[in-house]
Amino acid sequence: MSATLYELIRMAFPELKELPLPDEPELFSNFEAWINQLYPNLMRLDGLDVQQNGIAECHRLQQLQIDLDELKSHIQDEMSTFHNMYESSDLEEEYEEDQLHAYDFEFTYKVILSNIQMFIEPYDLAVLAIEQDQPYWMLVPENDELIQNIIHHFGLVFSASEPMLRID
Repeated sequence: MSATLYELIRMAFPELKELPLPDEPELFSNFEAWINQLYPNLMRLDGLDVQQNGIAECHRLQQLQIDLDELKSHIQDEMSTFHNMYESSDLEEEYEEDQLHAYDFEFTYKVILSNIQMFIEPYDLAVLAIEQDQPYWMLVPENDELIQNIIHHFGLVFSASEPMLRID
């Protein structure tokens, strides 16, 4: 089961074809180390620091020569708009503080990932996200069958506790 996932990932990242599989391929930490062995391919989002989003390190974004400053600026502008609205509204009276923080983290991830998706669309790539306490993302070829298979086999290997989804 895990061998199929790793073969699918090799299709998305051909540079990984020669790398042997990790000893325990069903451990997410081993998957992360394997996929990032040659280049940063699986990026982590930091919920406490929106600037630590993996954009500057992402190998595919570097290969495409995406204007990372422009991408970061788009993200920052969208985040500023939200935070200005958030601070000037009466949301605090309607919701508990931890509900607002949970929404803030979810919104932050969506802003970052949707902006990455917008910037890579012309290159026939898609963003896949892994939902965890610290979410991860990766860029894969825009191929519906490959993406569906990666998501399906990822779920089989790592269970539904760490679901993978496509960002549209």
